[in-house]
Amino acid sequence: MRATIESVDIQEVEKILFLLKSFNIKNIEVIPGPSGPGPSITKGDKKIDPHALFGIWKDHPRSLETIRTANWKRDWNA
Repeated sequence: MRATIESVDIQEVEKILFLLKSFNIKNIEVIPGPSGPGPSITKGDKKIDPHALFGIWKDHPRSLETIRTANWKRDWNA
């Protein structure tokens, strides 16, 4: 059996290990998680004008149902 306990503070980990050892649990394994900063976040370019995208489907109007039938070829009877 495996139990996972996540902690961000080393003092919490030490307290948990002390508690588990007081129960005489023999097989305790500590696997450190990834350290360091998380992924970097890049802000989007706010200078792009979205008005150029308006009306791109005016010559080919589509409904939600036509998009689904063309792209979601699922067999609902299976």
